[in-house]
Amino acid sequence: MSTSCRVCGAADSEPHFGGITCRACAAFFRRYFHSKKSGVSCTCRTRFRNSHPCRECRIQKCLDAGMNPEKVQHKREKHLQKAPKQQNNMEVIEVTASSSSSGSQSPSSHSLTPIPFQITSRDKSNISRVVSRWADVQGKRSMLYGKRLDEVTYYETCLATKNDVEIMLSVIEMIFPQLIELSTWDKNSLLRNFYPKWALLVAAIDFERNRAVYEGYCTSIVDYYGMVIKFYSQSMYENCQMEPNEILRIFEPYLRYYAFDLALPICGKDFNAVEYMAVAVMAFFDGAHTNISSECAELCHNVKNIVLRELRGYYADRNVEEMRFIETIDVLQLMQKGESKFQEELLVCEMNNVHIHDDYRLMIREHNY
Repeated sequence: MSTSCRVCGAADSEPHFGGITCRACAAFFRRYFHSKKSGVSCTCRTRFRNSHPCRECRIQKCLDAGMNPEKVQHKREKHLQKAPKQQNNMEVIEVTASSSSSGSQSPSSHSLTPIPFQITSRDKSNISRVVSRWADVQGKRSMLYGKRLDEVTYYETCLATKNDVEIMLSVIEMIFPQLIELSTWDKNSLLRNFYPKWALLVAAIDFERNRAVYEGYCTSIVDYYGMVIKFYSQSMYENCQMEPNEILRIFEPYLRYYAFDLALPICGKDFNAVEYMAVAVMAFFDGAHTNISSECAELCHNVKNIVLRELRGYYADRNVEEMRFIETIDVLQLMQKGESKFQEELLVCEMNNVHIHDDYRLMIREHNY
């Protein structure tokens, strides 16, 4: 059974460069990264109605569909120059300072390979691979997030987040195999530290997807209060139910904070898949927590720097203003504030007999004792 193209919706499609697309979109993707033209801004607003999306929007759809530029074979030159004869074809050719001056003991320069192909100037392979893997696990994730906030309880949401974080771990481990070398304690600590950050980021994505529904609740105060009461009361232990007004007094400020101070500002960034995944990976590799070892903190620092460098290159290749990079990093600060509020809410939930997972109880002990 054929699958429709994830870029243009054409009926006939197959795997191309890490995504499921038709041959036309695959050819466009290849031409885009072989072209030496500089990026231009979106022109969709000035085009005729019902016309195809502009070049920049189409390539963004390709990237969102999981297509990876690193899988595009480099374009060969029409007239290849003959490579110099080598004594051993298996050796890597290195150009050193000593080759130009015999007897010189100056340190060698970077290795150069005589490959007459077009070379990509900026490496974004890690982010691209995360996006590609992320697209592959969406079927599994859809089983967790098939409902809106008004259709689930607090415990169901926490359990879905826990399972989703483990799915995200499997994606990150394939891109950064250094994680496998960490101790079980460090790996589990990273997961627990990531729970609140990922819950907040997914909440922003869910809010954007169901914005009309949630805005409807905001205009109807009765429906909104009913959603809050149901969300918490149906996760309370038997014979420990609270009065509706008391639930609203204690818990409603948390949901309001998540919506207006976190979800809406993040939605306002209008992130694409690359930006969301870059933020997610940097949030996962947070080395500032005290419940991880020094080796784990160093790994987090190194990976975070790699992602920052790739994200900056991603923006530079698209002629995006520097302010966009700064605004993306600001989301990490928002999530850090939300993490503190999340920890506070967990403690309040435990004090008021709201059912939470054992991993969340361990999170409370780690951050409050």
